[in-house]
Amino acid sequence: MKKVILSLASIALLVACGGEAKTEAPAANATNNEATQTQEVAETAANAEVVTLNVVSDSSSVLNWKGSAVGKEHFGTVNYTGSLNVSEGKLVGGELVFDMKTIDSKDLEGEWKQKLDGHLMAPDFFNVDSFPTAKLVVKGFDGTNLSGDLTIKDVTKAISFPATVAVSEGAVEGSAEFTINRTEYGIVYGSGSFFDLAKDKVISDDIVFNVSVKAAK
Repeated sequence: MKKVILSLASIALLVACGGEAKTEAPAANATNNEATQTQEVAETAANAEVVTLNVVSDSSSVLNWKGSAVGKEHFGTVNYTGSLNVSEGKLVGGELVFDMKTIDSKDLEGEWKQKLDGHLMAPDFFNVDSFPTAKLVVKGFDGTNLSGDLTIKDVTKAISFPATVAVSEGAVEGSAEFTINRTEYGIVYGSGSFFDLAKDKVISDDIVFNVSVKAAK
């Protein structure tokens, strides 16, 4: 009788062990499946085609700037070139290069215009002889904000700002307005943050940029 009981106990133990082994297999398979799916997603993203579109050099692509001081402001344009990268209908990167020697004030004429343009291009401001270009490297667009690195006078800062971007077949169009603190890029002339100046001599640290862009194949 004892032998029978022992035999039954042994069978029960073997069945129990066998049951546990069977419950572990699906978990291992699930882990393997998840790993495979993750790898497939990564490979799909890596293999996604990136299309480079060149900026169209016309009135649809322009950088407007605005600076101000007490009781007055000046505004104008800067020419730029570049390209934007699109993948699966989304803006994923790009680079805009601004020709700082094309600074062109639009609120003045004649001698006063020449003086302002010359001063903005001089060492007091953008020092275009040493730094002829500025650059915005686009890192991505999340549907609301565009992120990238802005370089002025060889100083690079990460930047993010609201933008409108429309991607169509073979083209991208976008627009945005954002403000920078010029002193962060080494442009401190007339800044009340750095010099003890009379109120009417202070030039705002803020520069407002408004950019429109169109890029196509």
